[in-house]
Amino acid sequence: MTYLETLGKLQEQSLEALKQVQATQLAALTTIGELVSTVPPFRSASTVASLPTFAELAELNAAFVRSLLEQQNAYASQLTGVFTATQKNVVEAAERVVQTAATTATAK
Repeated sequence: MTYLETLGKLQEQSLEALKQVQATQLAALTTIGELVSTVPPFRSASTVASLPTFAELAELNAAFVRSLLEQQNAYASQLTGVFTATQKNVVEAAERVVQTAATTATAK
């Protein structure tokens, strides 16, 4: 495979990856748009008794933070995997380039 063919293949892969990311974003935005249409109308609280207690609000927020941290931890782990694999691929590619250059230099 020539250098230009390799670059062309990388460009095609990049465009496909970008297309997938954009499709995911559009799907998420579409879902958000659909969710907004289902928001119930605001109704004022008729009595103070219908309002949640501070403890209920604190527990709701604490549960949200726990879920958020779990999600971010999973995301960070996935990113680590991607970067680790990419780093390995870059090192291997660099080694191939060096080996090819050394072989070419000794052949001359």
